[in-house]
Amino acid sequence: MGVMVGAMLSPLPLAMVVLSLGVAYLPVAVVAGAVTMTVMTGSFPLAAVYLAVDAAPVAILSRMGLTAVWDAGKPTISGAVVARTVCWLVLVAFAATVISLVMMPAGEGGLEAVLRARLDQVLPALPAETPAAGEMDFATARAELVRSMAGLLPGIAAWDWCLRAILSAGLGQMMLTKMNLAMWPTPAYRGFEAPHWFIALFGATAIGAVVLTDDAGFIASNAAAILSLPLVLQGLAVVHCIAARLKYRLAWLAGFYVLALVTAGISSVILVGLGVMDNFLQIRGRFLAPRAGGE
Repeated sequence: MGVMVGAMLSPLPLAMVVLSLGVAYLPVAVVAGAVTMTVMTGSFPLAAVYLAVDAAPVAILSRMGLTAVWDAGKPTISGAVVARTVCWLVLVAFAATVISLVMMPAGEGGLEAVLRARLDQVLPALPAETPAAGEMDFATARAELVRSMAGLLPGIAAWDWCLRAILSAGLGQMMLTKMNLAMWPTPAYRGFEAPHWFIALFGATAIGAVVLTDDAGFIASNAAAILSLPLVLQGLAVVHCIAARLKYRLAWLAGFYVLALVTAGISSVILVGLGVMDNFLQIRGRFLAPRAGGE
C-alpha cells in the first residue's frame, strides 16, 4: 500500500514547490528532480520518465496560480479556471494516447489484440489445472481480466497520468494552506465547470465510440474514457454542493466515496451524466447554494 500511495503521489513534492514558491521556481525544481533521479538510479531514461510522468502534468496545472484574480481585496481562483486547466491537461493526455494508438503497428486482430498479447506476456501465468466442482477456474478468470484490461488500458493510463497530478496539486495546496505557506488561495473546487466546447468534443468522441468498429472504435472508446475525466470531476462538484446542505456532511461524503469506489464503472457513468446535466441545466446555480472555496 505504501508503494502504491508513493507512486500515486510522486508529483507531490514538485507540486508543493510550485504552489509555495511560484511558477518561477518550476524549472529549477524540475531540473533538480531529474538530476536526483539520474544520480539515485544511474539511469537517464528514468529521468526522462520523471519529466514526462511527473513534471509535465504539474507544469500544466501550475498555470492556475497565474490566473488568480482580485475580488474584494483578496485573490481568488474560480472553479471555471480550475476546470479549464484540467481540461487542457486531459487534452494533452488525449492527444498523446490517440497519436500513440494510431502509430502503433496493428497485428492480426487489431490494436486490442496486440495489447491483449502484451498483457498476457506481462501477467504471471497460472497452472492449467481442471477446477473441481464449485471451484473457480483461475485460467478463465485470468483470460477475462486480460481481455477487460486490454480494452481500457490506454484510457486507464491517461487517467492515471492526469489524476496523479490533480491529487498531488490538491493535497499539496491543502497541506501548504494549513502550514500558512501557500502562495495562492485554495481554488473554489465546488465551482468546477467544464467549458461547453469540451462537452461537445466529448459528445462527438462518445458517438464515435458507439458508431465506429474495429481499431477506430477501440481508439474512440479510449478517447471518450479519457475525455470523461473533467465531467466526472464536475459531477463530484455537484455531489459536494449537495452534501454541503446536509447534516453530517462528512459521513455522507465518506459513504458516497466508498460506494463510488465499489461500483466504479456505474458510478463513473452516473457522475458523467450528472456533470453534463449540470453544464446545461445549471443544477448548482438554480437549486443549490454553493460556498466559496475549499471543496
